[in-house]
Amino acid sequence: MTKSKREQMEPRLQQLVERLKQAAGINLHAVILYGSAASSEFNENFSDLNLLCLLHDLSASAMLVLSDTVEWWKKQKQSVPLLLSVDELTHAADVFAIELLEMRRHHRVLYGEDLIADLHVPLHLHRIQVEHELRTKLILLRQSYLTSSKRKEEVLKLMLESVSSFLTLFRHSLIAMGGEPESSKRAMLQQLQRKMNLDTRPFFELLTIREGGLKPDALDAQTVFPTYLKAIEQVIAAVDRL
Repeated sequence: MTKSKREQMEPRLQQLVERLKQAAGINLHAVILYGSAASSEFNENFSDLNLLCLLHDLSASAMLVLSDTVEWWKKQKQSVPLLLSVDELTHAADVFAIELLEMRRHHRVLYGEDLIADLHVPLHLHRIQVEHELRTKLILLRQSYLTSSKRKEEVLKLMLESVSSFLTLFRHSLIAMGGEPESSKRAMLQQLQRKMNLDTRPFFELLTIREGGLKPDALDAQTVFPTYLKAIEQVIAAVDRL
């Protein structure tokens, strides 16, 4: 029987941790898996292995000794781990509020000390970061649509690949509005729908396709995309008004 992607990832993660320990030695403070791979929301086709490596020293020479390990990890078709120093984790928490709140929500310590669980994340810059991220991703979405708008399979791919990022930012939009987002994506979408009278149908359909409950060709991507785009613009406008 073929192993699932989740089953395959465990030995790879263990290998990576051992290589990092050998390369970095006492400079390595912790290795933390975060995001959907550390939660029940892991998706075989779309989820990445997001890793945070906490080190004491991140000088050029300290990073150089990690280069062979990172190259090996890239050959496993994985993203380069996020490197932060232990000091940066606390001192830069205010400007990385979205990322660190997401890490705190879903993470698993693979090695070392858990500095994420009780991390204080200041929120005084959170709304600005949410709006900045939403607007940046909207600009990229528009640019990508320009080059794929005549091919419905490309438009569908564009939405499927971007929906997870927008849902994360929708969660943080609710936080910026003073709400407490529901834990599941669908419940959070319903919450946003009630609060803003938003048409969230494209997001539910895209989630169903990603989960294998709906065939991709069942969705007319070129018809759905305008609604998808408008909903994103409405959320941005609401965050901007704050």
